[in-house]
Amino acid sequence: MKKLEGVALALPVAAMAILLIGTLTSGGFTRTALAQGSSDEQVIWQAARTWSDVADAKDLDKTVSYYAEDASMYPYGSPVVTGKEQIRQVWSQFMAQPGYSLRTTTKSVDVAKSKDLAYEVGTFQMKMNDAQGAPAASVGKYIVVWKKQANGEWKAVADIFNLDK
Repeated sequence: MKKLEGVALALPVAAMAILLIGTLTSGGFTRTALAQGSSDEQVIWQAARTWSDVADAKDLDKTVSYYAEDASMYPYGSPVVTGKEQIRQVWSQFMAQPGYSLRTTTKSVDVAKSKDLAYEVGTFQMKMNDAQGAPAASVGKYIVVWKKQANGEWKAVADIFNLDK
């Protein structure tokens, strides 16, 4: 198990980080769901989809760009990671793992009446090679809290995920 400033980067922990990254969606919504949602909901659904795609493509800069400067990540079995630089370090280690891939599916997005906060709930499947080099998959769920920034952009401020098993 590798450690990065107190954050265990074992397969289960890495899988959780993605999620928030989770937030990440890879086609887990329909046009009907989009049509029924508010404009802010649509923006978050699309952001989640794109975030998932860039995380799966190992685009570190774009993956981290979805977080607010003061965002926190809450990986399973590890201490909280706060700030974009620490989140970048976790993602960097995660994406460097052989066999890494991530698929997320957003199940729901709910925007507060105040229109400045929202949360996304979803599931993920993360793959990495095990110690023997064989592909291993982990499945789990996540919640991402989004906050509308002063410039009108939605950014993830809290990303929590855990494994089903």
